[in-house]
Amino acid sequence: MQTANYIDYIVIASYCVLMVLVGLYVARFNRSAAEYFRGGNRIPWLVAGLSSFMAGFSAWTFTGAAGVAYRAGIAVIGLYLGNALSFLLGYFLFATRWRRSRISTVMEYLSARFNETTRQTFSWTTVIVQLFMSASVLYGLSLFVSSACGLPVLWTVIGAGAIIMFYCVIGGLWAVVVTDFLQASILMPFCLVLLITSLMRVGGIGGFVHSLPPEMKTVHVSGEFGWMYILSWTVMVSFGYNTNAMAQRYFSVDNEQSARKVSLLCAGLFVVGAFLWFIPPMAMRIIYPDLHTVWPALTNVSESAYAVASLTLLPHGLIGIMIAAMFSSTMANVGANFNVKSAILTKDIYQTLLRKNASDRELLIVGWVTTFLVGTFAVTVAAIMASTGQSVFSVMMTFNALISLAYGPPALLGLVIRRAPAWSGLASFAVGIILGILGSFVYHWTLIQQVGIIIPSSFGIFFLSMLFDRGDTPGRAELFQKLNTPVDVERELKDSPDYTAEVFRFLSRTIAVIGGCSLLLLFTASGHDRTTIFWFAAITIGLSVLLGAIHGQGVPKPASIAAKVESAG
Repeated sequence: MQTANYIDYIVIASYCVLMVLVGLYVARFNRSAAEYFRGGNRIPWLVAGLSSFMAGFSAWTFTGAAGVAYRAGIAVIGLYLGNALSFLLGYFLFATRWRRSRISTVMEYLSARFNETTRQTFSWTTVIVQLFMSASVLYGLSLFVSSACGLPVLWTVIGAGAIIMFYCVIGGLWAVVVTDFLQASILMPFCLVLLITSLMRVGGIGGFVHSLPPEMKTVHVSGEFGWMYILSWTVMVSFGYNTNAMAQRYFSVDNEQSARKVSLLCAGLFVVGAFLWFIPPMAMRIIYPDLHTVWPALTNVSESAYAVASLTLLPHGLIGIMIAAMFSSTMANVGANFNVKSAILTKDIYQTLLRKNASDRELLIVGWVTTFLVGTFAVTVAAIMASTGQSVFSVMMTFNALISLAYGPPALLGLVIRRAPAWSGLASFAVGIILGILGSFVYHWTLIQQVGIIIPSSFGIFFLSMLFDRGDTPGRAELFQKLNTPVDVERELKDSPDYTAEVFRFLSRTIAVIGGCSLLLLFTASGHDRTTIFWFAAITIGLSVLLGAIHGQGVPKPASIAAKVESAG
């Protein structure tokens, strides 16, 4: 098995420079806090959808989850099909309502639906917990890159965190979603090429299925990663994927139809990804039945299975693209969380508690500062995690379950149920977070136990509170009036510039450059390696052509037409 060389390092450095340039390019879209935190509701649904998809996983998918694939086999596919189902729930129930809420942050909605105490409690709690989640994602990236390159874990964390912080601070949500789109355009062709190469190495689909150990081809009802676990996972991610960073994508697009398209695109991509991502680490179980013989020094060696697949099967250059792809998925997840947490600190805490009359320019500057502070804290915690050698899967699961199961029920129930008093959200959240802390850090409940205890308790408190409802507050009445009123794009967004055409043109050209530059790797390869590189470049350039065709067939938005008529008059 090979390791990364100078060609791969050149590819990684070029990718990092590209991310910095993207941040500088989209910075000019941000004239106010509304554009910085929600893109002025002008982010194209295809870009928002791919961004939401990319934010739904990270290098954790290629470390922690790949380790599950190596150990447990097809059960991990069930977990990610659960992710797809959670986005389908968003398609049918939540996407439309989030867009109609007409908010900048989810916490802003909590103030209207419940009260200011609920908003502040949720804001402080979720900022703290999800900073640890972002740190665990950065830790997963550092583990992957250090395995592939032999780089120190600490410096990997600091370097990756610095790049993410730069483009998030400068570009806001526009930088997050545009870089996410580019990252998906690198990641998905790479994963497809590795999938094909992995299957060819183990004798095709037939050889793959025949050679897998029997225990990896079955899913039991109970036990680790059994059907009960998969069901509990689906319940957990259904709350996580329909709030916070994902909800932000729903209200960053122009109307309800676009928000539902975001959900549907994510559901479809997760179905594809469930097979695309996890066959290579399962193939490594066939090639390397014991990964300890490859990297005896690693504590959780199964979590390096995807890196082993890449280093075993791919030529130099594509190994660099593999590492860049890991940066891609991590940047998408962490960048989204940085932006969401910055929005909470700026809009829900700074403006609400300190400067109610702050100008848009002031909020934009505060947004830059808070994004930097959020990033610095996450990088510091990730470095501490790396020094202790913890399992990426267990760390991520702990914090993901804690926040999703506590925060999700009251946030989503309040969005669809009108008759519940102002204190219902806080009561439901308090029960969820207290039980979550006890279950995670005191009693060490399994995921099945957490879902089975926390969700009924949280739901029970919320529904019980409905008996004490005394009618609408002014904020709740206004919120549900908005939820029942379709978005009028021509009227509501007439003052918000539409960058759709410019963004798609930029993306199409940049992806074409990425594909074209990858062809240069043909000069450093030979034999079958050239074929692998060619197919990666061909798929990437094909995506560019397809995106250009979509842009070319685009129809001007009603708001754009009105603006042109008005300017002509």
